[in-house]
Amino acid sequence: MSAAPGNVILVGFMGAGKSTVGRLLARRLGRCFVETDAMITAREGRSIPEIFAELGEPYFRQLEAEALEALADKHGHVVATGGGFPCVPGAMDRLLELGTVVWLAADFDAVYARANRVGGRPMLAGRSVEEAAALYRARQEHYRRAHLALDTTRMTVDAVVGRIVRYLRERERNARATETVAEGGSPLDLPAGVGEPREGDA
Repeated sequence: MSAAPGNVILVGFMGAGKSTVGRLLARRLGRCFVETDAMITAREGRSIPEIFAELGEPYFRQLEAEALEALADKHGHVVATGGGFPCVPGAMDRLLELGTVVWLAADFDAVYARANRVGGRPMLAGRSVEEAAALYRARQEHYRRAHLALDTTRMTVDAVVGRIVRYLRERERNARATETVAEGGSPLDLPAGVGEPREGDA
């Protein structure tokens, strides 16, 4: 799975904190921050709830597919995706090509409470807690393909951002070491475990 374009793409269920983490991460890295939902609302001139109410979920998913293609023009950005963005056929494959994908995972109770507190979540409207939990479980099979998974349930935003920054630096150093070996040189002197699977990685 390549991360050549250098984007950092955040995925996860609604209420996982992708926008909050994304903004701070972008500042920390000195990068531009983009939200796919904001891309869609700017193009449509209406809110996500309005799009769902007036044109339905299939239309919204088509807008997400178009936003996904627009991400191909982004290089070195931090991108926060909508909760269902990686879950349509082929979407996660494309995201993994466009950058380093990070899954902000958290306990269902935590994300459900956050999502309801903020409001404006069409996918929760009219759904029971049990139905929302089923949606949460179904989406995990897509999220878990991310390069890095972080259980953010008990982590502060600053701690989450710090962990992502460390992972990106380790990933970059490991890539340079691989290039050195491929060119016939000796590998860089990396700390033990760098580039190897760690607890939390997916």
